[in-house]
Amino acid sequence: MLKPLAHFRIVDLSCVLAGPFATQLLADFGAEVQKLEPPEGDPTRGWGPPFEDGDAGESAYFRCANRGKRSRIIDLHTEAGKETLFDLLKDADVLVENFRADSADRLGLGWKRLHAQFPKLILASVRGFASDVTASRRAGYDLLIQAESGWMAITGEPEGRPMKVGAALVDVLAGLYCANGIQAALLHRERTAEAVHIEVPLMEAALAGLVNVAAGALMTGKTPKRWGNAHPQIVPYQSFLCRDGDVAIAVGSDRQFEVLAMWLGLDLVPHPEWKKNRGRVKDREAIVTLIEARTQASTVEDVLAVCEANGIPASRVRSVDEVLFRKSGELHNLLQPLFEVGSNTVVPTLATPVLINGERACASLPPPRRKP
Repeated sequence: MLKPLAHFRIVDLSCVLAGPFATQLLADFGAEVQKLEPPEGDPTRGWGPPFEDGDAGESAYFRCANRGKRSRIIDLHTEAGKETLFDLLKDADVLVENFRADSADRLGLGWKRLHAQFPKLILASVRGFASDVTASRRAGYDLLIQAESGWMAITGEPEGRPMKVGAALVDVLAGLYCANGIQAALLHRERTAEAVHIEVPLMEAALAGLVNVAAGALMTGKTPKRWGNAHPQIVPYQSFLCRDGDVAIAVGSDRQFEVLAMWLGLDLVPHPEWKKNRGRVKDREAIVTLIEARTQASTVEDVLAVCEANGIPASRVRSVDEVLFRKSGELHNLLQPLFEVGSNTVVPTLATPVLINGERACASLPPPRRKP
């Protein structure tokens, strides 16, 4: 398939998820990525279970973000390690790191020093907090950023405790911003010959990811609250309990609600305000109660059949294993088997969800195993 970044070389000093996720995306687009790990390895190699073959095998966590890379051990606290790194940077286009800013400076990896020594090198730094805020020296882990950014405060049932999202989405979001920033920097360098420093703070990636929730808080000055599986600005737009499971119904237009009301046997004449979303938001509780009374008396298949026949967006609430395996080919084609070099060992992975000329972007190399 097309590899638009095939002529670029990336040196990846990052670990855990955000930085490695960014460089994996670049590898999927064809970039040559050299992953440099400390003597103890990327910490995620030990994050499990699950591991491939008991406690001695590869971790699923490491595998999720390191496809398409070659790896080597390097100790940056030694002169030999620094010399090896700087030799690699002579021919590199991008260096990706996720040290705290003060740690990067102590290692000789600050922007001013690197730019003076390697004027064509783009530096991409993933931080917990931006270098120009007072919290800049704090470590940034996904859980901490979800707590600090307000994500946990708006996640969970209304009367329950704040909850984190089920996957490390702050890291993923920051990784996507980082990869996008790197590609923009490469394009800028191609046009102007100027290399730049990209910085992606997890905290600010999380705040940007609040989208309409943050926009509402900025507009009103009010504190957003938790809505469970419901939507603060759209009704009905949530999951509903059925006799044999849960179904998600996403009414995105007033016309769709009128059709849903017909199925419910709901007379809108006494409630003309319900014909508009803003009226339904005001009477959320009454409308949700009416819908769930009907869904609880129905099976998931019954509800889905009615919704499909009438153009109402709806879906079954599925488990992860169900959608990965049983729905592959129907709902997605993201599963990609990779083969270990020189063996028939298959490493299952999820390709990047970007189709280029009809093919999903996916590097051919499986995540690198740790050298003994």
